[in-house]
Amino acid sequence: MTACGEPIAAPTGKLVAVVGAGAAGMACAIRLALLGNDVVLYEARSRERMLETHQPADAYEYERFAQLEAMGRIRCAHDSKLGVNLALADLHLWHDAVFLGVGLASSRVLGLSGAAPHGLFDAERRVAAVCALDELPALPLPQRAIVIGASRGAVGMAARLKQLGAGDVTLALRHALAPDGREEEVARACFVRVRGWVAPLEVLRDERGRVEAVRFEQTRMLGNSVVHTGGFTDIAAHAVFKAVGRAPGPDLEAEASMQSREGDRIQVDGRLRTALPGIYAGGGCVAARLEAAQARRHGLHAAQSIHADLQA
Repeated sequence: MTACGEPIAAPTGKLVAVVGAGAAGMACAIRLALLGNDVVLYEARSRERMLETHQPADAYEYERFAQLEAMGRIRCAHDSKLGVNLALADLHLWHDAVFLGVGLASSRVLGLSGAAPHGLFDAERRVAAVCALDELPALPLPQRAIVIGASRGAVGMAARLKQLGAGDVTLALRHALAPDGREEEVARACFVRVRGWVAPLEVLRDERGRVEAVRFEQTRMLGNSVVHTGGFTDIAAHAVFKAVGRAPGPDLEAEASMQSREGDRIQVDGRLRTALPGIYAGGGCVAARLEAAQARRHGLHAAQSIHADLQA
């Protein structure tokens, strides 16, 4: 299958969020989709406004975008603005990776600038948490917890919660764990409940803002893709987690390191990874005075990094 002459890879089963439909975000979304990933493009502007402001030179890119959108490889969520009706922690929970192609003004609300950004959790309200395994002991221990994801890190986090004393831990994933694999063995040994074929939709909270459940949509395989069925289920929980690995080390490439030291810009490494694993950034939020062609290169480079990391 091709999009405007370019081959489209077989579905990977991975879902990536791209925030911002500027030059970097558009290039990243298209490349990720061509590599076989499903993409949700979050854009603050309306669809009409987005189409009005694109340049004639971008016509070929928008043609590719429209074709991939029509095929269902890219879904566009308009009127979605970080810090207003879009939270980074929620994005990271619901997607396998996140690319930030927003401008500097929007990026300041993320708390990602500098070498030591804050974590993606609010332990006091038991709001959805995105954290590393070694952060768990510092959080209030929930009686019921949901861990989202099928990675080894997610299985390890579910097992660690049980070891710390959580009463009921559910591992939720969009497909199924490999039968009799290492992850399945660990989950069974630690009495972690595995709930496959569900995709998270929203965190349900009580009147005080505390987590009380997560609503999922049931999924199934259709050909080589995981698709949504339209059926829903709620799983009770006091907290919901997604595991991430450790932050990248200090081995920044010179160009990226210099770019990210200006003011409040997001610090990235040479593969456009931020200090929070699974979150990438490019364009105006990491470098000043970028031309459109340079921003597009950021998007393409980030897409390759994201795809390689998700397949590792």
